[in-house]
Amino acid sequence: MLEGFVKIPVLSGSSFMSVTRNGINFSGNVVFHLQRAEFVLFFLNSNEKQIAIQKCDDTDEDRVPFFREGANWKNGVRVNNRELQQIISRMMDWDLESYNYRADGIYSDKDNAMIFDLKTARKFNKRRKEQSKR
Repeated sequence: MLEGFVKIPVLSGSSFMSVTRNGINFSGNVVFHLQRAEFVLFFLNSNEKQIAIQKCDDTDEDRVPFFREGANWKNGVRVNNRELQQIISRMMDWDLESYNYRADGIYSDKDNAMIFDLKTARKFNKRRKEQSKR
């Protein structure tokens, strides 16, 4: 009866990246779409204010470590790269000391890449230590 159908994964949540003063985080959905990529390449389109990450292999000299085998992909991935944070922060005129920012991503199957439009990012107040202890 299901002949001609293809199973599609339905994930909870969305594909997003968040930029904070502590790092750049990618949701578990991003990790899933990039097939738990061990390495990725980062791309910047400063005219359109977009960031893209693309799965690559360990032979690409510009590779950045991404997902570690054995980790739980549903927890997402954190990339601690101060230079990348500063590039994004300057380009967007973001205040990472006072706010966190979150941008949704769109997966490009053709490029095996996730593209984030930073112009649509939402700004969130940072949690204060007193608030997070409740």
